[in-house]
Amino acid sequence: MEALDAEGVATVHEASLRVLEELGIELWSPAARRLFADAGAIIGGPDDTVVRVGRDIIEAALASAPAEFTLTARNPQKSLQIGGNNLAFGLVAGPPSVHDEIRGRRSSNMVDYENFIRLAHYFNAIHIIGNQVAAPMELPASPRRHRDDGAQPRHQPR
Repeated sequence: MEALDAEGVATVHEASLRVLEELGIELWSPAARRLFADAGAIIGGPDDTVVRVGRDIIEAALASAPAEFTLTARNPQKSLQIGGNNLAFGLVAGPPSVHDEIRGRRSSNMVDYENFIRLAHYFNAIHIIGNQVAAPMELPASPRRHRDDGAQPRHQPR
């Protein structure tokens, strides 16, 4: 499934490289910033959290990435082939707002999160559920963020 032709892909790629080189990305994880710095990226900005990545670093990373890989599930029958001619559908991750016909747009909460998970399990067209299908805004921000040590944050029971 091709969403863009070759020219469209080249345009998006070039724009992405320009953003990474000139503007950079704000990266809060010190461990991740160290990895980028070790690869040759420039670290700066307020509080040294902005990472600017040159196109040479990006091109080398893209050249070293496999065209296809297996995302291994706990149940081997649910493992996914990513890349190549494979297509996998997943849910969006981390939106602070949700919308429905009855209540309109509003801040998302844990009930919305749980309902999205139920829907994802119900429909056989969803192959993968990411980190956070909705941000439960009533929870403190600290358990909703990624941790630097690689462990997943634990939500407190309601």
